[in-house]
Amino acid sequence: MIQVYTGTEKKAVETIKKNIPQEIVQDCFFVIKRRKKKYQGTWHLIEENCFPGYVFIETDDPQKMASSLASLRMYARLLGLNKETFYVQPIDKQERFFIDSITNRAPDVRAIELSKIEIKEGQTVEIVSGPLKGFLGKVQKFDLHRRKAIVEVNLLGTLVRTDLGIEIINKAEG
Repeated sequence: MIQVYTGTEKKAVETIKKNIPQEIVQDCFFVIKRRKKKYQGTWHLIEENCFPGYVFIETDDPQKMASSLASLRMYARLLGLNKETFYVQPIDKQERFFIDSITNRAPDVRAIELSKIEIKEGQTVEIVSGPLKGFLGKVQKFDLHRRKAIVEVNLLGTLVRTDLGIEIINKAEG
């Protein structure tokens, strides 16, 4: 995982894919989230960067990748790098599984779609479908008014909070 200037994630991915051979960087992407936002009296589907300033890189050779990154004319800080041993810490397998499970694979960008929820009697929330189905334990809280779920993800030992979009499909009467 690398850190870039916020707002330059797409350009960073394009630069890396264009200038670093595929045998060094197998995959490179950033993550966007789709959610609903209410303005001007109606709900609109919007896209936002899920982890602003971060780009994910899949590589088998972190040392070559790091030296290739250094040769590019862009700001990119390799995260999880121990400068003494030159060891690059990969993302935890559970967190990688989580990111792979909740995102749609596409070139350069992965998208997290809306999760559909039902609100049962007693304000119990059930995730019916979508990327968060099966990951209720990752959800810290639901903000039903703003149609979002607050999720905590562990990236390189740091807990990162992000909000993901939800759609309420059924609300119990009572």
